[in-house]
This record gives sequence, structure tokens and C-alpha cells, in this order.
Amino acid sequence: MRKLLLYTMSVFIACFVACSKKELVSHYERPDWLKGNSWEVLEDRGQFTLFLEAAERAGFKEVLDGKTIATVFAPSDEAFQRYLAENKWSSVAQVPQQELKKLIGYHLVYYAFNKDMLVNYQPNGSEAREPNMAGLYYKHRTRSSDSISIELDQITGKQRKVFNKDRFLPVLSPTHFQTKGIDAASNYGYFFGSGTWKGDSGFNVGNAGVTEYSIPSDNGYIYIVDEVLKPLKTLHATLEEYPEYKDFLTIYDRYRTFTYDEETSRDYALAGDSLFNVSHGALPSIASEWTTYGLSDAVAYFDLAGLAYRGFNVFAPNNRALESFFDSYLAEHYTSLSQVDLLPLLLLMYNHVHAGSIVFPSEIGKNPDIKTAFGTPIVFDPDNDVKQKAIASNGAFYGLDKVLVPDMFNSVTGAAFRNPNYKIFMYMLFQSGLYETLASNDIDFTLFIPTNVVIQNTYIGDSQLFWTEGNPAVFGDEYILVENSDGVLVALSQNQMENFVSDHIVYDEITTLQGKKVYRTRNPFNYVYVIDGKVYSTSTYNGQEDVAARNIEGAWYNGRSMETQVAMGAETRTIKFTLISAESSVNVLHPYAEFSKLLARAGLMEVGNSLSFLFGNRFLLFAPDNETVLAGLEDGSIPTEKSELAAYLKSYFVSVPDNSLGDYPFPGFGVQGTWDTALRLGASGYRQISLADRGTNLELIDSDGTVVPILGDFPQVFSDGAVYRINKLLKR
Repeated sequence: MRKLLLYTMSVFIACFVACSKKELVSHYERPDWLKGNSWEVLEDRGQFTLFLEAAERAGFKEVLDGKTIATVFAPSDEAFQRYLAENKWSSVAQVPQQELKKLIGYHLVYYAFNKDMLVNYQPNGSEAREPNMAGLYYKHRTRSSDSISIELDQITGKQRKVFNKDRFLPVLSPTHFQTKGIDAASNYGYFFGSGTWKGDSGFNVGNAGVTEYSIPSDNGYIYIVDEVLKPLKTLHATLEEYPEYKDFLTIYDRYRTFTYDEETSRDYALAGDSLFNVSHGALPSIASEWTTYGLSDAVAYFDLAGLAYRGFNVFAPNNRALESFFDSYLAEHYTSLSQVDLLPLLLLMYNHVHAGSIVFPSEIGKNPDIKTAFGTPIVFDPDNDVKQKAIASNGAFYGLDKVLVPDMFNSVTGAAFRNPNYKIFMYMLFQSGLYETLASNDIDFTLFIPTNVVIQNTYIGDSQLFWTEGNPAVFGDEYILVENSDGVLVALSQNQMENFVSDHIVYDEITTLQGKKVYRTRNPFNYVYVIDGKVYSTSTYNGQEDVAARNIEGAWYNGRSMETQVAMGAETRTIKFTLISAESSVNVLHPYAEFSKLLARAGLMEVGNSLSFLFGNRFLLFAPDNETVLAGLEDGSIPTEKSELAAYLKSYFVSVPDNSLGDYPFPGFGVQGTWDTALRLGASGYRQISLADRGTNLELIDSDGTVVPILGDFPQVFSDGAVYRINKLLKR
């Protein structure tokens, strides 16, 4: 029985092994539906001899015969012969080797894509499909590239070797246009010619229609196309083909930078060579075949979504249009476009580029996502304003016969961006971001613009402002500097710039300098005063120094610009520390020296602890002048005992935040009411005081109904509050 059992088990094991081996062999047998690799499939068909000859001469036979996976777009012999004839070549052998390699490589896409995948490519896989992005991932990496080029770095004066990456091939399906809500045939035909759209049942690829889809092979898929695919150039190279857009490209290239590419140099450079990438600073990198720098901590081609979706769009004005723009906006202050500062030119370029999805004509003026870097819509007439157009490997080119003038050239900031005498303030506007705020169509402004000389004679804190040009050929190398506490020059912070500029912005158009009126600036609790032809900031008003201001002529659509001979700074001094030395005749609060003495006598002005009962809050001080205080002391209206005096004096102070005041009271502002003073009465109450706005003047009303007029044109505003002059004492 034991022998029988062993025999039976041996037979079973032998049969199992034999069956397993048979199944293993069967698993790796060639399925019946496969016809061979891509080379064999095309060779068997017999209509692609020219394409195969060209592929072999270009060194791509290995790609086709199964050494790697690929998607092949194959033109027939008829289509290839047309291409040769168009270029005046009688045979494949006459095509220059490098040209042939670039051409055939453009027909070979990395990876294997069936029809459905190309109609609606989803780079993150089927489990992370994006319905709202259907068809918009439209570009695919090919094996076509230009050879390493040598370019001059204008900044360093050195020759740089630039590595040109693989170019991308657009595959445009009806899904792409449906997602955008536009017609496929007319929008595709806008660039490639009427009647060229043949993709209703699938897609167009580059300049060609597809006659047969998704032919399987051992190493991918084959698509038969009705035209040879013409390798698309970058937007930069496309612009170079049109002399009438040379001036635009010249301006754009003023921002060109060369960055050493360590990874590419390691993989592709010859010994001792360095390879570089070309970019254009803050502008889209229109000279780069790739529209993304990749994901963090990964090589660029891992960012399949960015590479497949992102396109740069250039709406370039021609030379004549730029000349007209220069004559209208800049010729008064510059001799030529080449002399214009880099910042206004950058804003001009910003208005003519858009990075995002590739833009088709039916989207212009209708798709809200197509806007400038400033957030304003890009609008022109694709039928009448466009004189040249092209799809590039990295986006779309529209050649315009007009300039899309940035709003800031015509808003109240216009003078700053046109006139180099306001250059430093222009950079402050830009670096603070307020140039966009001041381009609003919904608000009227008055913008006070100090000259370069004025700004360099202005102090922020204890330091004078300094300007350094840096390298004039490099945008971003200019700085506004101040001395820090160690005496070292450091860059003015963005917050400091914003505060400085905001002091020069009035939220209203000052139509006349006659009469007496106060205007709010952008900085809370800071104001501009107009008094009988003179202009004051809160700082110069305290010093009784009027500012000479002149109107800057221009058709500014949202207000008025004025040049000032002194910066319109806010008062940096505080009331509490200014009062300490009020006895000095040159002190701006000298009219209240006697009130200051009372505060000191009451123990409220101790060094390092002055007016501590206000807890550092911003406040209103209704201060009796010297004559009124002296009279009150003489007739006994003012207490003399220290604690009683301290309590009484607190009645003249009103905390701004504790009374929820968003503004200081001025005649006509409507800031009025009954408020708690700083004098506490009992456990929870405060002595109250009322203020009435009579339109042309303010009146203080004591708790017993006594009216106390507020004198003078305007209060004196400091960094911690406002001082109002009165000539009648409050009741004890």
C-alpha cells in the first residue's frame, strides 16, 4: 500500500508539473491578435516605405521594432511624397540628417496611448479622473528635439550652451473644445486653415487628420495620419520668424536669464561642458519646449499634468503698434523703447501673455480665465486685430496690430510709469502691489507723486531713504534702502513701502485746492488737508509747512495725480511724548504747554509711563489752550489736589477703540455721538462727553449740556491720536 501511494503521488506531481509548464508556455505565447512590432506592421502594409526609410536613416528603427513602447503617427507614402515635394527634396536621402531626426522624432510619442486615452488623456490615471478637465491635457512628449544651441548671455557677456528638450505634440480632440464650450472645426481651422479639421470621430494631431486609429502592435499603437507632422517650434522661435514682431521679442528678451542645469549637464554634456536653461524671469518661459519646471523633488517629466495641460499664449503687438504706443505714452520722456526702464516694459509684457490652457479665438473676451497677470480680461477682435497666428509647441501665438495698454498707464499711476523722474515711487507702487489697487475703475483717487529727489531727501524713522540702481540690465537688481539700528543699509520692507505709498493715496478726487477740506488717505487715521490753495499732510500741518503741489496733466480715468515737493508722510511723533516738551516755543503742541504741566502735576506724565491710563490705545484729546488753563487755575475751576486733578484731566481723553471709532472727527465726516471718557465713575461707568458734527464745525457738549466749541480748521493728528483745541473747560 505504501508503494502504491508513493507511485500515485509521483504520477500526480509529474502531471501537475507538466500542466504548469504548459500553462506557463501558453501564457507567454504570442496572442493571435498581435501582428508584430510597429515596424513590422507598417512594413507589412506596404504603404509606408518612405516613412520607414526616413525612420531608419534618422536612427529611430529601434523605437519602431520593439526596443521600447511608443505611439506612432505614420504618414503614408503619398503624404510623405507631398511633404518632400513641398520642401523641394526628391528623396528621403536629400533631407539633412538633423532635420530628418527632428521630423521623424515628432511622429514618435513616448508611451502607448489608445484612442480613448488620447481623446481624453488623464495624467493621474483612471482612478483620479477630472471631468472638468476632459480633453484639456492635450500635449504629448515626442522624440523630436533641436540640437544644443549656443546663445549670448547679455548680462554676463558669455556664450551659453542651451539644452533643448523634447518638443511636445498637440493632440486636439472634440472633447477639448466641448469642455471649453467652443466649436472645434472653426477654432482648429483658425490656425491650420479652413477645412483642416477632421477629428470629429477622434482627434486631429498637430497639422494632420487621422485616417485610422489605434492599430495595435507589440510595442504600442499606430495611427495613420494624412499629412507629415511638421515639428512645431517654441513661441520664441515662432516669433523670430516674423520680422514685424521683432521689437516685441527684443523687449521680451531683456528679461532673459540663463540658469545652469546640473542634472542635464551631468546626463548630456560633454566633459567640461555646462548646459543651461533659458527663462524670462517673471514672464512665461516662451523659449522653453517644456511649460513646467516639474514637481518638487522630482524631475520635470514627472509632472505629466503640467506638461500636458499648460500652454503659454502670446498676444504680441507688431512693430508699428509698439511705435505708436511709444509715441503716445513714453516719447516725452525717453528717446527710444530701448531706453525705457525695465519695470514699465515688464507691465506691458504682462498684458500680452497668458499662462494656462492654450487659448483659441472663440475664448477671447468670453472666457473669464483668460486674463493678464493683473487680473484684467484680455480682449481683442481675433478676426480684425490679428495679422499673424500660429500654434507653437508650447502654446499659441497671436500677432496683433494694436497694443493692449495696461490700465496703470492710464490710471492715476500713469505719470509714475511714464516719467523716469518718478522712478523710485514707481518701484514702490510695484513692490507694494498698490499699482493694481490704483488701477480700479470703481474708485476715484488723488495720488500724490514725489520725485526721485524728494524721496531721497525723505526720512523713514531715523534713516534717510537711499536708491541703488544695481545692474541696469537686470530687472529686480534695484533697491530702496534704509539704515538699520546698526547703521547698515538694508532693503526697505514691503510693509514700509506700502505705508509710505498709502500716505500719498487719497480716496477721492481733489478737484480744487481752494477752500478748506480734509481727505482720508489709504492709511487709517491719516489725512490730507487742503486750505486755501495749500496742501498739508498730517506731518506738515503740525509743523505749519504747506506742501507745494502741482497737477500732473493727463487723461487719468480714475482721478487726479499731483506732484509734491515734500513727501506726504504721516506724523510719526506721538502726543504723549510731544506733550512732555510742550514748554518749548518750537514744539508743535506748545499751545497746550499749560495743560501738559497739569498732567505732570497730576502724575500722569511720568517718564516711561506717560498717559498709562489709556493702555496704549489711540485716543482723542480735547485740550484747553494755555490761556484757558491759566484762567481756570486762577478762578479755581481746575482742581489742585493731585488725585482729584488726575481724575479731572482724564475727562479730556476719549479712547478710540473703546468707543468703536473708525475715524477721527472732522467737520462733515459725521463722526459724532456720546462717548466714554477715560474717567471711571464707580465700578462700571465712565464720565461721558458728546460731540456734534455741525457740517462746518465741531462742538463738544459737556455732561451738563454746556457747549464747548472746537477751534481751528483741523485737529493735529499724531501717530497715537488727535488733538482738538478748546477754549472752555469741562465742569469738575
